[in-house]
Amino acid sequence: MFKYFVQLIFISFLFLQCREKNKPSAVTVAITDTSAFFPVNNFIKEDIKDVQQNPYHLYKIIHHPSGSRDSSTISVDEFVRLAGDFISKDITASLKPLFRESVYHDLTTKSITIDYTAIDSQSDIQNVTVLLDDKTNKLKRVFIRSSYTKGDSLFMEQHNWKAGKSFRIITSVRIKNSAASETETTVIWNDKPFD
Repeated sequence: MFKYFVQLIFISFLFLQCREKNKPSAVTVAITDTSAFFPVNNFIKEDIKDVQQNPYHLYKIIHHPSGSRDSSTISVDEFVRLAGDFISKDITASLKPLFRESVYHDLTTKSITIDYTAIDSQSDIQNVTVLLDDKTNKLKRVFIRSSYTKGDSLFMEQHNWKAGKSFRIITSVRIKNSAASETETTVIWNDKPFD
């Protein structure tokens, strides 16, 4: 009887040993964030390069706070200078941890919308919205909202880039204890005039 008891313990021991060997071992793997922001600046730079290489008629329309409106033809150099305002609003790589991304399909605009919202309400750049064509995934528009202070003035800006066609910069300035004044600058190179 003792012999059978020892054999039972031995078989149980072997069975347990086999089960332990088949158990997957825990492996610790560092998880890295592999997602990247949509490369807005690359597309804007492509549009700038296109304007530099092609003979577009470039013109600028300025709506002043008084309600008056000026329009004029501009040089490629002035176009590049004005478009540089968009390039300076880059939120890629270094600022990535400061923004929250959301992506959704907007059936109304037939766009895939990628929205980057600042986590910190004190950030100069508050929001970047990218609209991609839902069939081709090509860039349609970029909207950038930002605000910052200089001295006793609060500046709020809205940048709107229409891929391959035009851009608009709306700047609202509020000086302490006074009403805001707004200036709108539109630059067109391959589009119908804005209203």
